[in-house]
Amino acid sequence: MGANIKRLVSKMENQSLDAIIACTRENIRYFAGFDPVVKILNPYSGQCYAVITAQHPEVVHIVHSIGEIDQVLDATSQIGEVMTYGTFYREDNGRSMLTEEEQLLKHYSQVKNSYKNGEEALQSLLTKLHLHSGRIGIDEEGINLNVKQFLVANLPTAAFIPSSRMIKLVRAVKTSEEVAALSYAAQCIEQAVDTVAAEIYEGISEREILRIFNYLIISKGANPYLPMLKIGRHAVGGQRLQREDNKLQAGDLIWFDCDIVCDGYWADIARVLFFKEFKPKYQKYKALYKGQLAAIEQIKPGMSGEAVFQLTMQSVHEAGFQEYRRHHVGHGIGLEPYELPILAPSSEEVVEEGMVLSIETPYYEFGLGALHVEDPVYIQESGNKMLTQNQAGIQVVEGK
Repeated sequence: MGANIKRLVSKMENQSLDAIIACTRENIRYFAGFDPVVKILNPYSGQCYAVITAQHPEVVHIVHSIGEIDQVLDATSQIGEVMTYGTFYREDNGRSMLTEEEQLLKHYSQVKNSYKNGEEALQSLLTKLHLHSGRIGIDEEGINLNVKQFLVANLPTAAFIPSSRMIKLVRAVKTSEEVAALSYAAQCIEQAVDTVAAEIYEGISEREILRIFNYLIISKGANPYLPMLKIGRHAVGGQRLQREDNKLQAGDLIWFDCDIVCDGYWADIARVLFFKEFKPKYQKYKALYKGQLAAIEQIKPGMSGEAVFQLTMQSVHEAGFQEYRRHHVGHGIGLEPYELPILAPSSEEVVEEGMVLSIETPYYEFGLGALHVEDPVYIQESGNKMLTQNQAGIQVVEGK
């Protein structure tokens, strides 16, 4: 998609950093443009690093396992130095004419140039980039403590500055390509819920609804990572697995709080369908919905996360649900489902133009289930824009 390089440079200048080392799966994808397989196969110990210098921030330097170094060919960023570690064999019998890509992969795959482990490869890369005495931001949330200690011991004149939060702040303001990706992912959920609304019938189980929903999401090129959906009162424990013996009956609600991923970008949307009847006990939904919409219209760049929280809570209260309480009312979203800022009491994080926020007003009650609306919102000085296509009004559905 392309990183927000201008914002990165500004943040690095503010902290006088000569370079940063991105270490988490999401941050490597953000800067380099590929999803490191080693971080999937070995999420706790797998090593892959993307190094960006303040002098040439448009160029990304890579450390990766030699077995997965072919991923560098899929990078969407300009790649500079590439260092490998480990052992892996890609044979060339000399009888095939190699393409340009194959020649580059052969160059990267030279075992004789591969280091024993990732930390030695990273040390070599930093030295080659003349950063051995630099001030280096390190993505501490994604690096093993032993690796960090190795770098400190072997590059004693370098200063390693914790910078995971700085990288999160860079990512918080989206590029236009990211906004488009987030919009598409959100609309995948909307369309799947709309199709489920037409396909359900009395007696259908939660598991069957899940199968329909997941099929629709996959058919759109996305992956249903956390498709939380429950029928009726069971939604009060919405994180539980869907059950075959939970069957839909007239008057039930169907709660969707669905997280999916499409091309690396998350969508987190909540909807409620009311099957054949909107019962009096569901009246609180109207205030939750009206409050969410009112808050979305009034959120402005410069507000703190706490201010957005108070605004949203006040909007729901003024819409008629004065007893409503909640620990947060949303969060940023992007390559991770929860990004900065978190919209909660005591949150001092500042809302900025260009952020995408998931604004939500969930409510859980024993005997009732869950009433919940959530939408992604693109924050703009000229007026906020919902990335979903349809507003989450009262949807009484008949099914088929």
